[in-house]
Amino acid sequence: MQDKVKVLYIAGFGRSGSTILDNILGQLDGVFSGGELRSLWYHGLTGNILCGCGERFRECPVWERVLTTAYSSVENAPAEEMVRLSAGARSRHLPLMLLPRSRERVLSGLGAYREHLSTMYRAIQTTTGCDVIVDSSKVPLYGRILQTLPEVELSVVHLMRDPRAVAYSWLRKKSLPDWGHQQYMPTYGPIQSALNWDLCNVASELFWRRRPDKYLLLRYEDFIADPRGSVRTVLDLVDIGPVELPFTDAHTVQMGPSHSVSGNPSRFRTGTVELRVDERWKRKMPGAARSLVSTFVGPLGKRYGYDLW
Repeated sequence: MQDKVKVLYIAGFGRSGSTILDNILGQLDGVFSGGELRSLWYHGLTGNILCGCGERFRECPVWERVLTTAYSSVENAPAEEMVRLSAGARSRHLPLMLLPRSRERVLSGLGAYREHLSTMYRAIQTTTGCDVIVDSSKVPLYGRILQTLPEVELSVVHLMRDPRAVAYSWLRKKSLPDWGHQQYMPTYGPIQSALNWDLCNVASELFWRRRPDKYLLLRYEDFIADPRGSVRTVLDLVDIGPVELPFTDAHTVQMGPSHSVSGNPSRFRTGTVELRVDERWKRKMPGAARSLVSTFVGPLGKRYGYDLW
């Protein structure tokens, strides 16, 4: 067992390609694709949604072994307690984590929450025998909390995408097959998407840019243009040596099932998957919505290489 649990955290704002990156990494020897592990307690244990393998979370043999390692049984896992404690890890506390004095105050109120996270991530590493756990929860505050765990060695891929493409994706109504009843992913208007894009990307950079050996800024467009090279760069970040990648050609990957807890419905895609840029927003996004996104993202977009005007 390693002294520390290596966690590769995919940070940023949703609809930026984190699920497909998580799934690709999960095909590699020594890597466990956990999906959005932040949602394990509510979506997984309480909601019993589908695991990436297709089984209900509580019936998945992998997660059953993990939870038994951590808490002696699935039933003993503190789902309700963790859902309650997670209120202290909401995004409204994010500004407090940027200042040392207030950060200590926030963390002291999350003592039990952090202890259970340590127990769970260690149980994943011990049970699966993986070298690296991939967590695509994205939320910067949650990633920052993980970084404070003595058990965890955190590396961060800060993944971002053109804010107009992100906003267009959040405008669309997407069905969730995970639940046992008809459920849809939330939708956001262009202004809310733009502000969330600003907040998540600025916070991710402020939290981790000063650790260049553990931080990688990766644009979705660059990732799709050269997925194989991008994956190798990510693997260098977590010190994983030469491994066989699941690519059949430059833009096609062979995907097997994962054990992701939650995430975009694309986490269920298996078989041959073609990687190509989704540019439907250029044809279908209303001009007014584009203008609103460009206005509320402003010069921040240009900083990251997006000429919004």
